[in-house]
Amino acid sequence: MASNCRLLLLAALLVSVFAAAAATSGGEYCYPSMGLPSRPLYGCREYVAQQTCGARILGAPSAPIEKLMYQCCLEFSQIQQHCRCEALRYLMGSHPERSGLMNLPGCPIEAQRDFARILPTPRQCNLVTDYSTRYCLEMDKFWQ
Repeated sequence: MASNCRLLLLAALLVSVFAAAAATSGGEYCYPSMGLPSRPLYGCREYVAQQTCGARILGAPSAPIEKLMYQCCLEFSQIQQHCRCEALRYLMGSHPERSGLMNLPGCPIEAQRDFARILPTPRQCNLVTDYSTRYCLEMDKFWQ
């Protein structure tokens, strides 16, 4: 009887260990539609363009800068902490086919990237990122 209880306890322990491992490993991936939205931080494009150059993206609805910042930071906050820097890389153009930033007349994409890189900082969205910091490391190392 005691051996059956031990066996049952061991089986329950193994099931809980495997369940915990599956739950933690499922969130490690940071790709669009797998840990990230299909267009990461797409809603931040207008905020970045307005803050950088005062430019509006053609066709985007007009909104006060505070509302644009709120919407951008809300979208950013809904991304899992360990994926936030990768989402920022997508926005900034490390994956050109999915980049959110656009070259606009009088508003070069490089200037927008410089601003976008500070989105997680305390004066912007104030969000903790991958390494429990409020910034992303090595954000300038992916452009040729």
